[in-house]
Amino acid sequence: MPRFFSLRIKLIAMLLFVGLTAAFAVGGAAYWMLMQDFNGSVRERAFGNFQSDIQAYIGEHGSWDNARRHLPFPEFVMGRRAGGEGMARKAFSNVEIPFRRPPFHFLLTDPQGKILLAPAGHREGQRVGDAVLRRARPISVGGRIAALAVPVGVPQLSEQDRAYLSVMRKALLNGMLGAIVLAVVLGLLLGTRFGARVRELTAAIRSMRPDGELRQQVPVHSRDEMGELAEAFNRMSRELAHAHAELKMTTAQVQSQSERLKELSIRDSLTHLFNRRYFDDQAMGLYRRAVDGGRPLCVAVGDLDCFKEINDNLSHAVGDEVLRRVAGVMQQSVRRSDVVARYGGEEFVIALVESTEEQAAARCEELRRSIERYSWHEVHPQLRVTMSIGLCGDTERGSVEKMLAAADSALYEAKRGGRNRVVGSLRPVSPG
Repeated sequence: MPRFFSLRIKLIAMLLFVGLTAAFAVGGAAYWMLMQDFNGSVRERAFGNFQSDIQAYIGEHGSWDNARRHLPFPEFVMGRRAGGEGMARKAFSNVEIPFRRPPFHFLLTDPQGKILLAPAGHREGQRVGDAVLRRARPISVGGRIAALAVPVGVPQLSEQDRAYLSVMRKALLNGMLGAIVLAVVLGLLLGTRFGARVRELTAAIRSMRPDGELRQQVPVHSRDEMGELAEAFNRMSRELAHAHAELKMTTAQVQSQSERLKELSIRDSLTHLFNRRYFDDQAMGLYRRAVDGGRPLCVAVGDLDCFKEINDNLSHAVGDEVLRRVAGVMQQSVRRSDVVARYGGEEFVIALVESTEEQAAARCEELRRSIERYSWHEVHPQLRVTMSIGLCGDTERGSVEKMLAAADSALYEAKRGGRNRVVGSLRPVSPG
């Protein structure tokens, strides 16, 4: 009798050990992978918000020191958040809407490693080590790296995040408890088949890897307790795999929306050309590369002739269609390496890479003719559209802004000379 009970205790103890090991292995691996993905998503979202705040803060005042003298960064962020919630506050005027704590704190330094914004445990003005700088992520303002940011501390999750993780923990705990109960029953009734079933279950657990392959299935040989354990494991595996897949899909959706918003932020909504802010950033970089490499660069400023008359006489709807079709002609007339944008109203700009003023003038003349010869009668029988273009290819003027100013002056020369012509910064190129 003692040996019988001793064997049962050993079988129960062994099954409990294996069940607990399996439950903790599954739960630990699943929880670790979920937290890795979840924290990564939270960190990326937090960095995007922090980066946007820093860019707005520095961009508004020109530098960190100027901005700080004007307004402390925390007050700036609170004001910015309050402005974004204006509509919600109007709709719920009797409800206090608290500001959410940032999911991560960030250590902010200048590009040389001097601390600008210090969370607890750091001191402003102190320089960080190379190990910290290697983990830092750059924040650019106006096309240059203005600061470096390093996330510090543990994430401060929102109520929704904590509720989601709480559900996952409860599911894992329930699975573990179920495994323990089934292990005791199966140890008492199915001791002879214990080894084979445990080996199947252990093999499935070992197949679960941190690369996202959570779903593993073990065969169900019977409808007894061992079969229930196998079904419980299969169900838990499916649920964990489904939860992990949903989390990955949510992360992918967030990334997709972020990319779409980024694309919308650099495009003109009417013509779908690049907008002025994007053009200025790109043109600045192209100018620096041209000057550093001794390569040619030309900028062109084009303006539709008598566009106000089109709007006044033929309607703004016709004017909008003209802008859209002119944008299409311009996109077909430039190279992939060139940057074309709507600069405002009926004014367009082009940065022609690796082009002297003479080469750019030839392409702009083709563009001018294409616009003039376009089948505008398809839009309106009385419609005629032409464009005047000014050029500047003198990179020695000191900046791309000065080149644009010179091209703009050439544009006015083209207007005064009768419109519908291309004029360079030094001499007329096309008589129209």
